[in-house]
Amino acid sequence: MTGRELENILNGIKNVSVCMVGDICLDAYWHADMKLSILSNETPHHPLPVVREQYSLGGGGNVLANLKAIGAKEVIPVSILGNDWRGAEVRKCLASLGLSDEFIVTDGGRVTPCYVKPMRHGISDVVYEDPRLDFENRESPSRETESRLIDALKAAAEKADIIAVCDQTAFGAISPAVIEFLNETGKTKPVVADSHDHISAFKNVIVKPNEREASIALGADINDPENMAKTFSEKNGVPAIVTIGKLGSVWCENGKAARIPARKTEEPIDIVGAGDTFISAFCASYATGIPGETALEFANLASSVTVKKIGTTGTASPEEIIKAFETGEWL
Repeated sequence: MTGRELENILNGIKNVSVCMVGDICLDAYWHADMKLSILSNETPHHPLPVVREQYSLGGGGNVLANLKAIGAKEVIPVSILGNDWRGAEVRKCLASLGLSDEFIVTDGGRVTPCYVKPMRHGISDVVYEDPRLDFENRESPSRETESRLIDALKAAAEKADIIAVCDQTAFGAISPAVIEFLNETGKTKPVVADSHDHISAFKNVIVKPNEREASIALGADINDPENMAKTFSEKNGVPAIVTIGKLGSVWCENGKAARIPARKTEEPIDIVGAGDTFISAFCASYATGIPGETALEFANLASSVTVKKIGTTGTASPEEIIKAFETGEWL
């Protein structure tokens, strides 16, 4: 990829509409000042006096944040939220990004996925993280909610150039019926899926497992990502991706697999959120009409920006991507 190609990609992204369907989660950080903690009269415990709360989008929500940061013309969220305080915070976060909740389905019987990290602060600068508090659904959406979500997805898909699927939780928005709809949609519009538990259920969809997920799904050798990408591509009838961490990724199309290099990054790095940047950058650039190999180069480049942001699920702006291109090198 040349500098001129990179410029053309970033300009092209400004005309792209991306629909993200999947699990929008809330990441919460509750900061407790233990200097204020007084031993409870009722129990032999010191409570955690929370003095500051931070909320940000996680899961598919971080994909939305990345799509906005990278400059997509329109970003369309499709998901299910509970009628709870966590859902209200998600809507605030969406609004802060300028994103509409028009295609968000509310179900009062479900939980908005949320991951709370209690952070203890004391006299020194040391910050201690308590065990995380997880809010997740333990059963699939009802048929009514599933039907409403598919109706929302149909309407959103008509407005989009490409669909990104973020299947993060075992009992989330991406149910079998939703997958069936996406498989049918993939015949006429590019659909790219990142799925922890259901990657084998997709057809006509560009899947994006990492090498471990692909190995488990296929029962294949984890050290042979090219063959795994070929298997997915043959099964699904469309190109396939297998990511291989710091070594880059593999693209397979028409039976030919190619390894796409990653950008060289020096330690320290933080890989949290790098996959969200990857799928966002790939979808936004691929929708401009460039070849898949070039879109993967661009996605690897964007991810090299995010991994350098320590302690946060960061995003990559066009300016940061250009700087990384000008100052870094390929492996």
